[in-house]
Amino acid sequence: MKRIILLIIGAFLTIYMYGQNYFPLIEEDKEWSVLNEVFHIPPDPSFYTTQNFKVIGDTNINSLFFKKLYMSNEQIPTSWNLSYLIREDTNKRIWLRGLSNEDEFLLYDFSVVQGDSIQVGYFEPIYLHVDSISSIMINSSLRKKYWMSYTGLTDYRETWIEGLGSDKGIIWSGSALLIGGWTYLLCVHQNDELIYMNPDYNVCYLLTSNITEITKEQIQIYPNPAKNNLTIISPESIKIESIALHDLMGQQIIEFEPVSLLLDISHLSSGIYLLKISYNNEQIVKKIIVE
Repeated sequence: MKRIILLIIGAFLTIYMYGQNYFPLIEEDKEWSVLNEVFHIPPDPSFYTTQNFKVIGDTNINSLFFKKLYMSNEQIPTSWNLSYLIREDTNKRIWLRGLSNEDEFLLYDFSVVQGDSIQVGYFEPIYLHVDSISSIMINSSLRKKYWMSYTGLTDYRETWIEGLGSDKGIIWSGSALLIGGWTYLLCVHQNDELIYMNPDYNVCYLLTSNITEITKEQIQIYPNPAKNNLTIISPESIKIESIALHDLMGQQIIEFEPVSLLLDISHLSSGIYLLKISYNNEQIVKKIIVE
């Protein structure tokens, strides 16, 4: 009897999760804030900027209905520049094209199921594999969350959320091979209301000048990417208490002795890792690429 009840509950949850309403991505007055990190050669720190994207108005091209995607670099945007055209079809697919480029590229397909592989990306299209699909509560609504990986880059992960887009930012889905930096979705607003904030940050707008992690007084790591060793440089005022390397899922792989600031990574597989450093009762996390 208990087994039958559990099966009924499981079936109900499945129906509830996958029978939920679909949340469209491209809507008027929806705004995305995206953090851009540009790597510099150490000892110079990385450079950070924030770009805002907003859907304002629409146009018709070759019988296809596009929304206009504007961009601004201002903290409180007052000047918006038309940058891309974007559309969402009836099959839950999102397409992006430039203003002067007649080709359009697939950015998202929210009809995929677990096990699918799909080629997406505007700048450097790649095949993303759908590892799993879960659900997440956003703005009091249960939405699907897609967990993706890219076999061409070990440990690369990307997530999509219905109505929000990629954790890399609205136009950066499938752009794992961009040279020189990374992008991170910070916030999503709709009708001037905050509906999502990246849990790793507490603001929607960041620049190099107000990210403490990258000030010259803070810890620096080089080379990055690296093959055999990592070197940590820190001022005398910083007392490093612990150093640990994690994978992108948060699992600890190695714990280094804090007395040595030369870290041997020669035995690691190529991929992306997170280096967590605790110091002066604080902690920073650096993304490390092992070649």
